[in-house]
Amino acid sequence: HLLDDEIRNRMIETIEAEGPIMRPLLYKRVITSFSLKKVGSRIEPVFDEIASSLQYQVTSDAGETVYHNGKDENFFRTAPLSERYSYQIPTEEAAMCINYILENENRIITKSELMILFRNELGYERIGAQVDALFQRAARSASVIRTGNGRFRPQELSAKR
Repeated sequence: HLLDDEIRNRMIETIEAEGPIMRPLLYKRVITSFSLKKVGSRIEPVFDEIASSLQYQVTSDAGETVYHNGKDENFFRTAPLSERYSYQIPTEEAAMCINYILENENRIITKSELMILFRNELGYERIGAQVDALFQRAARSASVIRTGNGRFRPQELSAKR
Protein backbone atom coordinates (compact mmCIF):
# COMPACT_ATOMS: atom_id res chain seq x y z
CA HIS A 1 0.00 0.00 0.00
CA LEU A 2 2.73 2.37 -1.01
CA LEU A 3 0.21 4.57 -2.80
CA ASP A 4 -2.01 4.77 0.30
CA ASP A 5 0.99 6.00 2.28
CA GLU A 6 1.72 8.62 -0.37
CA ILE A 7 -1.91 9.79 -0.37
CA ARG A 8 -1.85 9.96 3.44
CA ASN A 9 1.39 11.97 3.40
CA ARG A 10 0.00 14.43 0.86
CA MET A 11 -3.20 14.83 2.88
CA ILE A 12 -1.14 15.57 5.99
CA GLU A 13 1.02 18.10 4.14
CA THR A 14 -2.09 19.83 2.78
CA ILE A 15 -3.89 19.96 6.13
CA GLU A 16 -0.75 21.26 7.84
CA ALA A 17 -0.32 23.98 5.21
CA GLU A 18 -3.94 24.99 4.66
CA GLY A 19 -5.97 23.91 7.70
CA PRO A 20 -8.74 24.49 8.37
CA ILE A 21 -9.63 22.97 5.04
CA MET A 22 -12.91 21.55 3.77
CA ARG A 23 -12.97 17.95 2.57
CA PRO A 24 -13.65 18.65 -1.14
CA LEU A 25 -10.76 21.11 -1.33
CA LEU A 26 -8.43 18.73 0.53
CA TYR A 27 -9.24 15.96 -1.93
CA LYS A 28 -8.85 18.33 -4.88
CA ARG A 29 -5.42 19.50 -3.67
CA VAL A 30 -4.23 15.92 -3.19
CA ILE A 31 -5.58 14.61 -6.50
CA THR A 32 -4.06 17.61 -8.32
CA SER A 33 -0.70 16.82 -6.73
CA PHE A 34 -0.84 13.50 -8.61
CA SER A 35 -1.53 15.42 -11.86
CA LEU A 36 -5.07 14.07 -12.00
CA LYS A 37 -8.16 16.16 -12.69
CA LYS A 38 -10.85 14.94 -10.26
CA VAL A 39 -11.68 12.53 -7.50
CA GLY A 40 -13.85 9.93 -9.20
CA SER A 41 -16.23 7.39 -7.73
CA ARG A 42 -13.52 4.73 -7.49
CA ILE A 43 -10.93 6.99 -5.86
CA GLU A 44 -13.24 8.75 -3.39
CA PRO A 45 -13.77 5.71 -1.08
CA VAL A 46 -10.00 5.23 -0.87
CA PHE A 47 -9.57 8.91 0.05
CA ASP A 48 -12.42 8.67 2.59
CA GLU A 49 -10.81 5.68 4.28
CA ILE A 50 -7.39 7.32 4.45
CA ALA A 51 -8.83 10.66 5.64
CA SER A 52 -10.83 8.93 8.39
CA SER A 53 -7.61 7.47 9.79
CA LEU A 54 -5.90 10.88 10.13
CA GLN A 55 -5.38 12.25 13.62
CA TYR A 56 -6.80 15.75 13.14
CA GLN A 57 -9.67 17.59 14.74
CA VAL A 58 -12.65 17.32 12.43
CA THR A 59 -15.73 19.54 12.45
CA SER A 60 -18.71 19.95 10.18
CA ASP A 61 -19.58 23.09 8.20
CA ALA A 62 -22.72 23.31 6.07
CA GLY A 63 -22.71 19.52 5.77
CA GLU A 64 -19.03 19.30 4.78
CA THR A 65 -16.18 17.91 6.84
CA VAL A 66 -13.49 20.41 7.88
CA TYR A 67 -10.00 19.27 8.89
CA HIS A 68 -8.08 21.41 11.38
CA ASN A 69 -4.30 21.46 11.69
CA GLY A 70 -4.27 22.36 15.39
CA LYS A 71 -2.36 25.57 14.81
CA ASP A 72 -3.64 28.98 15.85
CA GLU A 73 -6.85 29.30 13.90
CA ASN A 74 -7.62 32.87 14.92
CA PHE A 75 -6.73 34.05 11.46
CA PHE A 76 -8.08 33.90 7.95
CA ARG A 77 -6.47 33.69 4.54
CA THR A 78 -7.44 35.95 1.70
CA ALA A 79 -8.86 34.07 -1.28
CA PRO A 80 -6.25 35.12 -3.86
CA LEU A 81 -3.40 34.01 -1.59
CA SER A 82 -4.94 30.64 -0.91
CA GLU A 83 -6.55 30.14 -4.32
CA ARG A 84 -9.94 29.22 -2.91
CA TYR A 85 -13.43 29.97 -4.07
CA SER A 86 -15.74 31.43 -1.46
CA TYR A 87 -17.62 28.14 -1.11
CA GLN A 88 -14.32 26.46 -0.14
CA ILE A 89 -13.78 28.73 2.88
CA PRO A 90 -15.00 27.33 6.20
CA THR A 91 -17.67 29.43 7.91
CA GLU A 92 -15.57 29.79 11.07
CA GLU A 93 -12.71 31.26 9.04
CA ALA A 94 -15.11 33.75 7.41
CA ALA A 95 -16.42 34.66 10.88
CA MET A 96 -12.84 35.39 11.94
CA CYS A 97 -12.58 37.74 8.96
CA ILE A 98 -15.73 39.56 10.05
CA ASN A 99 -14.42 39.90 13.60
CA TYR A 100 -11.08 41.15 12.27
CA ILE A 101 -12.88 43.85 10.28
CA LEU A 102 -15.01 44.84 13.26
CA GLU A 103 -11.99 45.06 15.56
CA ASN A 104 -10.03 47.17 13.06
CA GLU A 105 -12.95 49.51 12.43
CA ASN A 106 -13.69 49.64 16.18
CA ARG A 107 -17.23 50.85 15.61
CA ILE A 108 -20.72 49.58 14.93
CA ILE A 109 -21.11 48.76 11.22
CA THR A 110 -24.19 48.17 9.09
CA LYS A 111 -24.63 44.82 7.42
CA SER A 112 -24.30 46.27 3.91
CA GLU A 113 -21.07 48.13 4.77
CA LEU A 114 -19.67 45.08 6.54
CA MET A 115 -20.45 42.90 3.52
CA ILE A 116 -18.43 45.24 1.27
CA LEU A 117 -15.51 45.31 3.72
CA PHE A 118 -15.71 41.51 3.97
CA ARG A 119 -15.60 41.12 0.19
CA ASN A 120 -12.63 43.47 -0.05
CA GLU A 121 -10.73 41.81 2.81
CA LEU A 122 -11.05 38.39 1.15
CA GLY A 123 -9.98 39.84 -2.19
CA TYR A 124 -13.15 39.35 -4.21
CA GLU A 125 -14.08 41.95 -6.81
CA ARG A 126 -17.83 41.64 -6.35
CA ILE A 127 -20.42 40.13 -4.05
CA GLY A 128 -21.87 37.22 -5.98
CA ALA A 129 -24.23 34.59 -4.67
CA GLN A 130 -21.42 32.44 -3.24
CA VAL A 131 -19.68 35.31 -1.42
CA ASP A 132 -23.06 36.46 -0.11
CA ALA A 133 -23.86 32.93 1.13
CA LEU A 134 -20.50 32.72 2.91
CA PHE A 135 -21.04 36.14 4.50
CA GLN A 136 -24.57 35.18 5.65
CA ARG A 137 -23.33 31.94 7.26
CA ALA A 138 -20.43 33.73 8.95
CA ALA A 139 -22.63 36.60 10.17
CA ARG A 140 -24.84 34.04 11.96
CA SER A 141 -21.81 32.59 13.74
CA ALA A 142 -21.89 32.74 17.52
CA SER A 143 -18.55 34.59 17.57
CA VAL A 144 -19.97 37.54 15.58
CA ILE A 145 -21.84 40.07 17.71
CA ARG A 146 -25.00 41.54 16.22
CA THR A 147 -26.74 44.52 17.81
CA GLY A 148 -30.19 43.34 16.76
CA ASN A 149 -30.94 46.11 14.27
CA GLY A 150 -28.98 44.91 11.25
CA ARG A 151 -25.70 46.17 12.64
CA PHE A 152 -22.60 44.47 13.96
CA ARG A 153 -20.14 45.50 16.65
CA PRO A 154 -16.66 44.39 17.67
CA GLN A 155 -16.38 42.15 20.72
CA GLU A 156 -14.42 44.72 22.74
CA LEU A 157 -16.71 47.65 21.96
CA SER A 158 -18.91 48.45 24.90
CA ALA A 159 -22.63 48.06 24.23
CA LYS A 160 -23.08 51.68 25.34
CA ARG A 161 -21.13 54.32 23.47
